[in-house]
Amino acid sequence: MDNKYIKIIKGTPLFQGMSDEEIAQFLRPDGSGIKSFRKESYIFHAGDKTAYFGILLEGKALIERDELWGGRSIIAPLEAGQLFGEVYACTGEPLGVSVCAKEQCTVLFLSPESIIKESSTLTARLLKITAMKNLRLNEKIQVITPRTIRGRVMAYLSSLAKKSGSHIVTTNFDRQQLADFLCVDRSALSTELGKMHREGLIDLNGREFILPENCSRGT
Repeated sequence: MDNKYIKIIKGTPLFQGMSDEEIAQFLRPDGSGIKSFRKESYIFHAGDKTAYFGILLEGKALIERDELWGGRSIIAPLEAGQLFGEVYACTGEPLGVSVCAKEQCTVLFLSPESIIKESSTLTARLLKITAMKNLRLNEKIQVITPRTIRGRVMAYLSSLAKKSGSHIVTTNFDRQQLADFLCVDRSALSTELGKMHREGLIDLNGREFILPENCSRGT
């Protein structure tokens, strides 16, 4: 396996602090657990079942949910080193979301069954990762709870500011992706951001937002 991938794997919350030899026992000797995906192709499809979860080794992807009457909502972005699909791999339930490559991606697929059998330490880590993702999901629910677009924007940007400790924050989303994440129409979002800018509530510079300084202090 490429050394740069080993470095990424060792930096994940699941394998952090483990030696190359310890990690190797969970990898397939022939490297068949590593697959590449073209931009805009699907790594996982909603409705499918999987016995494996993924670690994104290279590229960027989005966890998405398709709506029944068309459209989509973004659950979360994925970057190199992040895990995905572990809940579905552990439970055997059909995927409730899709994972789409937003650029050329390389993914390592692992079996939770082998991890649970071989290592109590990794089992505990996998449980913690799952719990943390549930917390992130609860945070998103809080962001999209406000009924107005402005309320959702303010809730989202405030959460970024509190996490970073700065009133200058950068989102991973472009405008369409941000609209999908907030579950609102893109043009309506752009209109509202323009209004907030004119009213002096935010300054915009691409994906960077400058907020009132007290946002980062949670006041």
